[in-house]
Order: sequence, then structure tokens, then C-alpha cells
Amino acid sequence: MNSFAARRCIRHSAREAVAQCPSCHEHFCRECVTEHDGALLCAACLALLTTPAAERKRVAWRKIRDAVYLAFCVLLAWVAFYGVGSILKSIPAPIHEGNVWGTTTH
Repeated sequence: MNSFAARRCIRHSAREAVAQCPSCHEHFCRECVTEHDGALLCAACLALLTTPAAERKRVAWRKIRDAVYLAFCVLLAWVAFYGVGSILKSIPAPIHEGNVWGTTTH
């Protein structure tokens, strides 16, 4: 039995794999691979090979920028919640308990 006959496409589990991408070593069906320079490549590896290095670097810096922005937003939210918590903590206990006028409610 052919080794690919037992394999399934990583994207289409109902289809048999016909090729293994030499870059990522995953198995794909005929619909998921493209011939490039005499080799069958998956779409992701083909895009990586055909994208200029400057564009890949730009995408990498965008991802770094987005990660820093996300970290800044999380830090800003933490500071805001910490500030609100500190303000709420400074409120006297009778106000928290609903006993503002010093009377007890039963």
C-alpha cells in the first residue's frame, strides 16, 4: 500500500493525501498543493517563498507592534481597575453596609 494512501489531507480529512510539502512536511490533497520550481508546495509555504524579504520583515514588525500595543492596553486596564478598587476600598465601611446614618435596619 502506498504510504500516501493511508494519509489524509491536513485541511480536508475526507481526502487522501497525494503529496507532502517539502517545506512544512505536512500531507495535502491535490487541491491544496501547487507546483513551484518542480516541487509540490502548500499555499502557506508558497506564499512564504514568493513574498519578498522586506514584506516579511514588515509583517514581523507589525506583529511586534501589535503585541506591544496589546500589552500596553492590558497594563492600562490593570491601572484603571486598580485605581477604581483603591477608591472603593477607601470608602468607609458603614457606606458599604448601607448603614449611612448609623441606624440599624432589620
